[in-house]
Amino acid sequence: MAAASWFAADDARRAAGIGGLVADGRDVAWLDGGTVGRSVIGFDADVAIEADDLEAIRAVERMWRAEPSAVWIGCLSYDFAADLVLGRRPIPRSLPGCILRRYPTWIEIAAEGRVDVHGVVPELAARDEDISSEWPLGPLAPVWSAQDYRARVALAQRHIVAGDTYQVNLAQRFFAPWRTPCPADELVRRAAALYLRLRAKAPAERGALLRVPGGVVLSNSPETLVDVDRDAQGKAVAYARPIKGTRPRAATAQADRAAADELATSAKDLAEHVMIVDLVRNDLGRLALAGSVSAPTRPAALALPTVHHLVSEIRATLRPDVGLVDLCAALVPGGSITGAPKRRTIEIIEALEQHARGIYCGAIVLLEPTGLRMSIPIRTALVDTAGMSLHAGGGIVVDSEPEAERLECLAKIRAFQP
Repeated sequence: MAAASWFAADDARRAAGIGGLVADGRDVAWLDGGTVGRSVIGFDADVAIEADDLEAIRAVERMWRAEPSAVWIGCLSYDFAADLVLGRRPIPRSLPGCILRRYPTWIEIAAEGRVDVHGVVPELAARDEDISSEWPLGPLAPVWSAQDYRARVALAQRHIVAGDTYQVNLAQRFFAPWRTPCPADELVRRAAALYLRLRAKAPAERGALLRVPGGVVLSNSPETLVDVDRDAQGKAVAYARPIKGTRPRAATAQADRAAADELATSAKDLAEHVMIVDLVRNDLGRLALAGSVSAPTRPAALALPTVHHLVSEIRATLRPDVGLVDLCAALVPGGSITGAPKRRTIEIIEALEQHARGIYCGAIVLLEPTGLRMSIPIRTALVDTAGMSLHAGGGIVVDSEPEAERLECLAKIRAFQP
């Protein structure tokens, strides 16, 4: 079947087919726009960069500029970005800090369903990936006890009272083992089926299914770190859309409206949101033409299948000399998942969490002919032969209630539960 026809199927069948390709072991990278966003699928990478140094990003940028018809898809880990912000040589960890691959053949699916094929895609057999079997993982369990989490919130608040920071995005780790042992040669198939279950429950506009050394990344993220496009005058325009402020979705329509209204009028949540918008404005301002940075006066509501959020779009016209390394250095990791001020708060996070975040809250990256896209991998898991690991966190401020923050973390991982 011709690729364009195969990918033009209805969303559920198309998703099952892409998942089936991954499950079959095909070299496929899927940046998934869910049911409302744009998707990009890369096939059969011809270059792969896996490294723990800034020169890797420079090398990728040179190759991207030299061969703009191909796309690059991959990720930057939070820990790699934090090392760079703190001015230290990146520390090698179990997951390389920079994982980017070039795909000369790729397909894009517009939000309205239009399919554009770039390169020569071989004939593809339509297939469905079976997701009807029992949920394959045990329950997600936090690595920290409830008491331990609350104690770390209290420590974060001490830093705030001391004037070290205004807000700390504290994240805790969760883990779920496979119900039955997972041989290495079965991992990709299981991960693909798991991702299809995840997107069926809670499709996300910045989803992703990516293979990385030793595992598979499953991202259910709604958050844009930055998009860069060209305007009518050919200038590069950056759009950042930080999310800050959360309420769980409720069981009834009336209670759900009340939860959304409470979030929209919460002085605490609005104050947190304004802090992060100001931080992101400052980050973009380091790269922007004078006077070009703009942001709304109030955030917009974002209703997702499991939670309500507040989101704002910050826009800036970039200086002509700004490149990929500059964007990564200024924006990764994002302010919404660190806190303010960023550098000092990253140090506090490291002392409080005492474990690597990995891909969580780093960046999932698309470099394409017309610009670039980076999402923040919140609601993002790493699946390996042991099971599934993921993190969930929230912004801690001086008047945060520790137990409420803990419950918010649980709400954010709801889509990853049976």
